[in-house]
Amino acid sequence: MAKGSAIVFGVVVVILLIAAAFGFYEYSIANSNFSNAESSLSALSSSSAALQSSYSQLAHNYSVLEQMYSSLMQKTATSTVTSTVTTTQTVTATSTQTVTQTSATSAPITISPSEGGALAAVMQFYDGIAIENPADVLPFLAPNFTATIIGEPFPGTYNYMSFNSTWLADFFGTYETVYFYTTALPTITMLSNGTYEVTDVVQYFVAPTSDPIYLQVFNASNTIIVQNIGGKLLITKLIWNGNEVPPSTVIAGYPSQHEMQANQILEEYLWEVNSLGAEFPGNVTAKYFAPNAILQINGVLPPALKNGTYSGLSNIVNFFNQWDNNFIFALEYLQDLTPSGVAIPPTVQVNLSPNGNNATLTVNDTVIFGFLNEGVPGFPAIYDMHISVTTYYVYNSTATEWQIERQVWNVQEVPIPSDTVYYPLGPATFNVVAENTVTVNATQGAVLQAGNIMAVIQPGTYAYNMKLNKTFSVYNFSLIIFSMTGVYPPNGTDLTPLYAFAFAINGQISPVWSLVTNAMKPSPAYTIVMGGNTYWTSWTWFGGTFNGTTYVGGSYKFADHWIYGQDIMANIQFFKPVIWIFESSPTPVGVAPTPVSITPSPVFGLNPVASYTYEVNAKYGGVIQAGNIITVIKPGSYVIANSTGTPMNLTTYNFSVIFYQLNNVPNYNGGTPVLAFAYAINGYVGTKDYSTQQWITIIMTPSNGAKMYTWLASGYVFQDPILYGNGVVVNLTFFRPVPWILTLPVSSSSSSTSSMSSISSSTYSSTVGY
Repeated sequence: MAKGSAIVFGVVVVILLIAAAFGFYEYSIANSNFSNAESSLSALSSSSAALQSSYSQLAHNYSVLEQMYSSLMQKTATSTVTSTVTTTQTVTATSTQTVTQTSATSAPITISPSEGGALAAVMQFYDGIAIENPADVLPFLAPNFTATIIGEPFPGTYNYMSFNSTWLADFFGTYETVYFYTTALPTITMLSNGTYEVTDVVQYFVAPTSDPIYLQVFNASNTIIVQNIGGKLLITKLIWNGNEVPPSTVIAGYPSQHEMQANQILEEYLWEVNSLGAEFPGNVTAKYFAPNAILQINGVLPPALKNGTYSGLSNIVNFFNQWDNNFIFALEYLQDLTPSGVAIPPTVQVNLSPNGNNATLTVNDTVIFGFLNEGVPGFPAIYDMHISVTTYYVYNSTATEWQIERQVWNVQEVPIPSDTVYYPLGPATFNVVAENTVTVNATQGAVLQAGNIMAVIQPGTYAYNMKLNKTFSVYNFSLIIFSMTGVYPPNGTDLTPLYAFAFAINGQISPVWSLVTNAMKPSPAYTIVMGGNTYWTSWTWFGGTFNGTTYVGGSYKFADHWIYGQDIMANIQFFKPVIWIFESSPTPVGVAPTPVSITPSPVFGLNPVASYTYEVNAKYGGVIQAGNIITVIKPGSYVIANSTGTPMNLTTYNFSVIFYQLNNVPNYNGGTPVLAFAYAINGYVGTKDYSTQQWITIIMTPSNGAKMYTWLASGYVFQDPILYGNGVVVNLTFFRPVPWILTLPVSSSSSSTSSMSSISSSTYSSTVGY
């Protein structure tokens, strides 16, 4: 395959392989699970008569394909398309479809294996054209073969010899890269014993050898006659009716050829700009400059850099090396700021010449802040440079890339405040973007949410003000989310600040406040972050002032420690109302439990419908998200396992969340069951095993009037204490892996879509349970 195909087909190859798998080789693998597919379709008949009809037809098609492709599947288990010019590349696609058998619908449909052989001959004929080798085409043509080509490409009438010497020769000589697929299931008709007619629509994606960046699509409606000649199924007649269509008509949303090349050109320019900001070596920055390129610099540059004309790649590399040595730090962006501070995209224009081999890129404003290096004249100083750039490209088919043959910079230095007036370089500023406040009764606790963050205040949590030396049993507690300006990574880290959140007590964000028990010990508010992952962490920040809408000043104090799950994280240490800044790390900073498969033990007459199991390391704990349940396993939560016969202290174990059917669960105490679930340790559900720390259980559910009960062999046993939030209930007492039932009042809807009225405070019942 020529190197040019890497540029032309960089976006489309994956799409074509998927289409090819369904348009061609899906046929060869359909037989492995036909009986299962036929049976599964029957199961759908009870829900939709219309769908039953459609799926019955599909079952019929797969039944036909089962035997039609018996010969083809022996030859091809994967999809391979090969083109060779200077190198050889192989692209393989395999698609497998499996349907579980449930019941039988009809007797198998039998068909002559020769029909499958006829279609196999046609498909291998198409594949040979894509491979671009006569030896892969001619073996499937009969000596009396004739072809009528109408439309594109190369129309005319051909026999066996002229088809090889003319049509195939023209096709192979014109196009260097070829892919194909059929757009629908071919139709095979037996005309007589040993003679078959195959009709289909085939599409070929090709790249001309003379212009490898130009993508063409031929759409052909074909009729092919296949005959049994001397025991071989050979093609005797081809009627090809083809036309050329743009790629966008074949693949919805596929960009035009010019748009695709324009994106590649812009990407190369962004490479150069990013390299200037990252201060890469000169040869890296100049990666896309041609050997004889010219770089012309106009305008005023910092003292150590000279404007002028740099001819040849080596001189351009030297200029970029001087740039690297001149600045210790640089940052850049491609956007303009209007006088009101609104950011607008840059003006980027790419013009391709008619033959697609030349292009011009114009970028109106590339802004670069350069911080002078120590030892450079003028140090310390920051230069704010606005550069308009025009770049002229030529496509190098040998290097298979666009290359810069000439680039012109027009540089203007501007005062730094003209660009930084809307982004303060001074004190860090945090602006409130979301807030939720509740009034907390210390005996009851509370649950509140803002954005993707939830906070759970434990019952028995008081607010203590160190400055006043006073404890409050009733207080306002706020969860606040901030946007940030003027906030940078913590010193000595490679973290990226994302956004911030804070707690506030009675409207104040200050470490003089604490959440404590009645014994004056810290009582952290449990914090859950949906969407967080093992690449996220946070740092504690305080020292500024808060006026209710904006927090100004302060600094980083220390890093925080989180408990991680799959796209969720939790913290059980925060007990002071300060700011925490989420940071993204280039490498994982935590360990999440890994999913495993295990069958839980049957219990108490409940029928399981789903289970989620994860391997937990007790040292790190973990967060499990299963359906509408979030479970936080605190670090140091070891399991005392008595169910094995010999008591064991488990440091690593499988933790399951199991959901049960409700048909065996009666109404109770004025409530109707809406959720039945259990935890399991290494598959065991029962009272013998227990955790050394309680689990934090959060259930997304209508919460008005909700109650929770422990369920054992005798049924409902006792009521469990829960906190109520808006559309959420929380339990903080579970430590044994047993089932629980959640009920809602019989008079209210048990649907998860029931409307909920907002509540300003939470309540908590005092019954102790598992």
